[in-house]
Amino acid sequence: MSELKLEVNLNIPPLKTFEPQQTVKAFWDIFKNYHFEPLEEFEGVNIAQHKKAVEEKMKEQGMASMTKRGGTQYVKSNKIEKLHFGWLIIRDAMLISTCMGWPNDDYDFPVLAITWDESEKHVHIIADFIPLVDLVMHESYLEKYLYSFESIYKQYTDLLDAPPEHLGWFRALSGPYVIGGRPKADLGRATMKRALDCLVTYIKYWLEEIVAKAEPVKDPHYQEQVKARKQKIRDIYRLKDPGGAVSTAILGKELAWRGIKLTF
Repeated sequence: MSELKLEVNLNIPPLKTFEPQQTVKAFWDIFKNYHFEPLEEFEGVNIAQHKKAVEEKMKEQGMASMTKRGGTQYVKSNKIEKLHFGWLIIRDAMLISTCMGWPNDDYDFPVLAITWDESEKHVHIIADFIPLVDLVMHESYLEKYLYSFESIYKQYTDLLDAPPEHLGWFRALSGPYVIGGRPKADLGRATMKRALDCLVTYIKYWLEEIVAKAEPVKDPHYQEQVKARKQKIRDIYRLKDPGGAVSTAILGKELAWRGIKLTF
């Protein structure tokens, strides 16, 4: 069991017209069974100081209530460079939850990418294992980390319905088992529950079957290739993720950029 102190409120409140899924509690119910340590700084950004600066800026903008309707926690382990999970309520009409995990430079396992944007009528989900190598040139990578996920992936392909905003840059860096969809809400929101089950399954597999079995990379040349690809994926997300423009409009360029660096 993890001795990590929980810093995020797990209880997501009802929104104006619907009851959102308890995404972060579902994520935490997995993470609490693993040993993680707090991540206090990343790429020169002190996380505690950044959170405080964001709160102050939101107060200046008259949006202080938003800081109380969400939160993000950053952790690490001996193999995981950074794992973050959190949630945010937008205009009492949408729940946004994210979870992303990156390997340390000594490892080559895929990046975990989880996105959940839930509104009254639908949920936009992404669940992916982003490979850190060219899979055509490194088929052994598929065999080591991903092929055994095939049968699990097929259980959720009914959720595939890629929204038009899944642009070329996103498709280019996605893995072979990416689930991108926008399922519509049904009576009782059973589809939402199934979509959340999909994300939970990806997180569990990543920890149990990918991270747990990963071994340090020994080939220096291969390691440099992996590190370069990991950095390039980060650069692409940081420059092209649509959330960056929204953050910049609210927080200003410098503070938003720090947040983007912590996210990706």
